[in-house]
Amino acid sequence: MTDYSNFDLVTFAILLGKAKGDRSINHYAITVGVSAAHISRLLRQLVKSPPSPDTISKFAGGAANGVTYTELMIAAGHIEDKTEEVSTDNKRVQIVENKKKFFQIIISDLYTRDFEWNLNKTIDGPADLMLELSNWEYSKWYIQIKPFVTSRTIYNVYGQIASIEMSSDIKVSIAVGSKNEYELFISNPPKSLRANLYVMLIDIASGKITKEEKLCQY
Repeated sequence: MTDYSNFDLVTFAILLGKAKGDRSINHYAITVGVSAAHISRLLRQLVKSPPSPDTISKFAGGAANGVTYTELMIAAGHIEDKTEEVSTDNKRVQIVENKKKFFQIIISDLYTRDFEWNLNKTIDGPADLMLELSNWEYSKWYIQIKPFVTSRTIYNVYGQIASIEMSSDIKVSIAVGSKNEYELFISNPPKSLRANLYVMLIDIASGKITKEEKLCQY
């Protein structure tokens, strides 16, 4: 029996959505020469076996947002990610692992929501996820994943969020993984940040978002 246990279908879907960028699925499909139906199933995490290296090469060849062949191959499980093996910083490794779990839980939760959403891209900077929304009070939702936050780093988080161009129809959430971190944000809301900012508590053990509370309003 073929072992597909190394196929991280959630991360692959996120990367594929980023590779598609602002294009429609049909447009991207024509560009890379892969069927739109197959791309759609991958984006919805309905394919349990990874695409072949040849197909991944096609995805990467027409990718937007700097998505690379290597990133897609690692998510597909065809090659190993050596970055964690060479790292001597155990905390950094744990952050990477927890971020993956946070991604999975957040994406799973989104499928239970009533509004329509599109994962536009992941970003290296003020947020880890940016969603375009319809049929909801917000048109965009930025989610910043923070597996480890302390009283010393909380204001760095607010500083990163301040760089996002805000409006009244944008929501920003900070996802944390412990009650202590959640309460840290509740007790120390930003004093001069104009944003619809929330803190979200994720329980990795149960695989659920357990609660979310507004810190400030636009």
